[in-house]
Amino acid sequence: MKFTERREWLYDPQVFGKKDVQTALRIHAEATRKHSGNPPPVFMEVDRRSCKYDQLWHVPLDDRTQFSRTIPVPAINSFERPDWRLTKVGIVPQRKDKFTLSNLILQQLDYFPMRGDMVSWNGYRYMIINVVLEPNGYWQQTNVWLGLVCECVIPPDGDARPLVDISTPPLAEIAQVNPTPRV
Repeated sequence: MKFTERREWLYDPQVFGKKDVQTALRIHAEATRKHSGNPPPVFMEVDRRSCKYDQLWHVPLDDRTQFSRTIPVPAINSFERPDWRLTKVGIVPQRKDKFTLSNLILQQLDYFPMRGDMVSWNGYRYMIINVVLEPNGYWQQTNVWLGLVCECVIPPDGDARPLVDISTPPLAEIAQVNPTPRV
């Protein structure tokens, strides 16, 4: 989603133009860039126009998820101990990661993360389940937020195995179609 399409996250442009607000936004953006992983996490925006998309659960209904664009965004990753759950296959960890993104960087990239978008980092594929503003993420007493937090989990269909290259589909997802001969 484009950054300016979320009207409820925008704020008064006069406050945004103040010098102290600009300084705070630049400091937060620089701290996010400096402490981000190298290479940065790649955020994959799900193409909601061309694929069938469930409005309630925010998951694609097609066989293969289509992305409108992939964007490397500097983000700070933090996570807690995994929550171990007993399932049909045994005890499996459910790891919840949080990616902290900067307001200024998101404006420059013209991207706003949404629930259902994917994140690729350290070989794992995450799905964003929530986009929230931390209570201490606002600049002083203004309505200007410095950064937001994307809460992510590893989706059950992707397991927890790292993928070497996320851009190429695994063998199970490649369609077995006979290519037509070129003349």
